[in-house]
Amino acid sequence: MWNEAAGRISEKMQFQDAEGKQTTVKFLKMNCVDFQGKCQEEKIQAFPTIRLYKRDGSFEQFQNKRTVKNILDFITHTVRNSHLMVAQHHAIFDQGCQVQGRLYVARVPGHFGLQAEAHGAVNVNPALTNVSHQIRHLSFGMQDAKGWAERQSIPKDMLQNIQPLDGRSFSVDRFHEAPQHYLKVVSTKVQGKEGVFYQMTHTDRVRKLERTSDKATQARFSYDFSPMSVVVKEKSKKWYEFLTSLMAILGGTFTIVELTSGAVETVGTAVKDALGKKN
Repeated sequence: MWNEAAGRISEKMQFQDAEGKQTTVKFLKMNCVDFQGKCQEEKIQAFPTIRLYKRDGSFEQFQNKRTVKNILDFITHTVRNSHLMVAQHHAIFDQGCQVQGRLYVARVPGHFGLQAEAHGAVNVNPALTNVSHQIRHLSFGMQDAKGWAERQSIPKDMLQNIQPLDGRSFSVDRFHEAPQHYLKVVSTKVQGKEGVFYQMTHTDRVRKLERTSDKATQARFSYDFSPMSVVVKEKSKKWYEFLTSLMAILGGTFTIVELTSGAVETVGTAVKDALGKKN
């Protein structure tokens, strides 16, 4: 397929830019096994990769199904619109994936991960995979567990442990590195209610792979369910218990005021006697 496309371009194909001028397109094939350093320098993320470069170093990357027709259409279209090609190598780091879903797991220690995988005939370059990520939402149990807990008047120090990762970003600056998460999960029940929500504590670190490793980095989430459970109970006082407590507080306050007043008067009298100014 590659040789056929190159042959058709060199023999028959003519390309015109936006101004109608004839443009020459040359094919260059590089083996990233033999030229690993150059491929990393060019930020090649998958094998094979097809790019059309301009003289200034900017390029457009082919992302369609690899057939001779698609490659020729890509070159024709890209050359015609080459004045719009401004992407540079670092632009690839603006690309990413969105992951959404629900996992059903047993109440035993386990883990799940996010990792770039090859699709079809494409192989991922493990040296350039970057699994930096931002967590929009991650929780155990009910999807709206925090909202449900708020409606049950759960203390704030518990609410902040239901979704502690929401809105946080975890990034790495170097290749061959990946964030790792460790979650301790505790089930929490509200007495008299059927619902159960989960609190969790979180720690993280960055895992470093050997530079010679042929494995792609993986953002891993390891979790462990605590065998213990928290039960939230709501306890209220009866009106007469409240009244008794209030009277006890008032009585205690009155007693302290009286003792303080008597002590001040005694000290004042003693001072006057010492100075010989007693009336």
